[in-house]
Amino acid sequence: MARHGDKTVEDSPEEWLDNFSTFSIYQILPQLIKLWGLNIKTEKIPKKVRPMTTPLFLLRAVERGLSVFDLDILTIGLITDMDTEKTNDEWKDKQVVTQEDFDKL
Repeated sequence: MARHGDKTVEDSPEEWLDNFSTFSIYQILPQLIKLWGLNIKTEKIPKKVRPMTTPLFLLRAVERGLSVFDLDILTIGLITDMDTEKTNDEWKDKQVVTQEDFDKL
């Protein structure tokens, strides 16, 4: 990709990568964590916040067709993610991303 954008870049990826200096990941880790935290923030206010109680959790598991055996091998987080994804599947306003959208980035 770099060669496609700049014809002066070496033909070999190894030669091109050798032009970069290395550094310890710990030098930039605080900045990465800060950026990651900003990236996962949301400004959307949920319509309704309901705490996940045990009965509600079991109801969601049954709605997804999970058995007691499944609950033994799956984590709570995974089952919650499954429920979230199922909710996302019902979302009607889907937008297809075009090349123009990528170019705007």
